[in-house]
Amino acid sequence: MRNLLLTIMLLGAVSVFLLFWLSPPEAFLQKSNDNIGDGEALPKADSYMLNISKIDYAKDGTKAFSLKSIEAHHFKRGNRLVLEKPKLISYNQKDAKHPWHMNAKKGTVLKGGERAIFTGDVYAWQNLGNDTKNELRTDKLILFPEERTAETDKKVTITTPKGNTVGVGMHADLNKELFKLLSRVKGVHNVN
Repeated sequence: MRNLLLTIMLLGAVSVFLLFWLSPPEAFLQKSNDNIGDGEALPKADSYMLNISKIDYAKDGTKAFSLKSIEAHHFKRGNRLVLEKPKLISYNQKDAKHPWHMNAKKGTVLKGGERAIFTGDVYAWQNLGNDTKNELRTDKLILFPEERTAETDKKVTITTPKGNTVGVGMHADLNKELFKLLSRVKGVHNVN
């Protein structure tokens, strides 16, 4: 009885060894794909880039935007560029000394720069001098570079030297520096 049990265990161990030995390595190396968010698997990128830096110029030759990212993935299908930790500078055509800076966890540039979506702790600021600045915080910001406008449907906090304003949803014209909060707006303004 003891020899039969030992023989069965030995045959089982040899069978498991042969199963792994003869299996193709791809069965063990497959990784799960990241999800886009709607249940669709993210396709593999056509190109990968590390530490990118890009400058876009306006039609009159002045700087319009500069963009840096620690990692980028380009997808030909959909003409999409996915960015890790993007850093953007938007140069104002009327006030070149005070550009808007922006950082986020993730970014997606669509259709060659027609629209850019930034998500995850989006923080934008504009240095005004004398150690003062305008600040904007949200979870998602959609930027339209050619129109120089931005929008979001998420909560937005705008902090200036003169106060603090919070609202849900925003449309912004970066050239005019006009920020329109859409709902649930609350603000505290300092009179100095």
